[in-house]
Amino acid sequence: MLLHTIAGIAWDPQLRGFLAVGVGVVVLLGSTVLLLATNLGSRLGFLLAASAFFGWCALMGVTWWLYGTIGMIGEAPSWVVTEVVYSSGATDDSGLLDADLELAQVLDTSRMPAVDDLSELDPAALSAVKSEVEPSLSGWVILPESNQSFGEAKATVDEYFVENNNVELGLSSAADYVSVYSFERGGKTELPANPTRLDRLGLRLKTTFWQIRNPPRYALIQVRPVVPAELVPGEAPPRPEADLTQPVVSVIMKRDLGDVRFPGAMLTLFSGIMFGVTVSMLHRRDLRSAAARGVSLAIPEG
Repeated sequence: MLLHTIAGIAWDPQLRGFLAVGVGVVVLLGSTVLLLATNLGSRLGFLLAASAFFGWCALMGVTWWLYGTIGMIGEAPSWVVTEVVYSSGATDDSGLLDADLELAQVLDTSRMPAVDDLSELDPAALSAVKSEVEPSLSGWVILPESNQSFGEAKATVDEYFVENNNVELGLSSAADYVSVYSFERGGKTELPANPTRLDRLGLRLKTTFWQIRNPPRYALIQVRPVVPAELVPGEAPPRPEADLTQPVVSVIMKRDLGDVRFPGAMLTLFSGIMFGVTVSMLHRRDLRSAAARGVSLAIPEG
């Protein structure tokens, strides 16, 4: 019977994991408790162990708080869909949006180049188009597909249409539509194209002391349903083309900064308070013990 039990323990990986953790707790924590209890007593040993534990947690919390990428991490920054606007005309690619967001109501895309031309521009030509068109966008800037923010925002749009299937337009996946235009505005001030060291220092001082709170940041991606295409066996899938008879759908998003450093900050504050409490209790115990022995712990003058 004992042999079968040992064989079962050796075979079951889940049971072996529980036993490994249990043995580790007993050996590591148990040995520390045994040494403190036999040398200092149970109460003093507990206070000493608690103060050391909370002090270590406070140091670890400070590290997590500063880095923000290790340890206990909160919610990462993300885009949140706040509004979806459907254009009134089937062939209307321009004009003002009938949106609840006032900043989106002033966006006019009438001077924007064709979508195919915009996607085929090189960085230099795209920069020239942005300098020509962006003054008429009322504070919005063009968000090219090569920008990292576009990828995050587009993924949020794809997820939104998957979760909220639009049966009328047939928008249920990323393959049902193509991006028309994408814009963004707001957020903290960014560095110029070729920043110098003074530019970086000035921006850091400005965003640290004059922009303590992050200004709201918005992104707007316009999509359009694609023309249904039949797949020919043995041939590559055709390039998706926007259906000009369908309305333009404008998805407005707001940047949620998340709370990446919040768990580390809370751990630091809580552990620091508990460390101060336990150390204070140890200090008061030392004073009472010295008074009972008739020893003064006061620091001599001179």
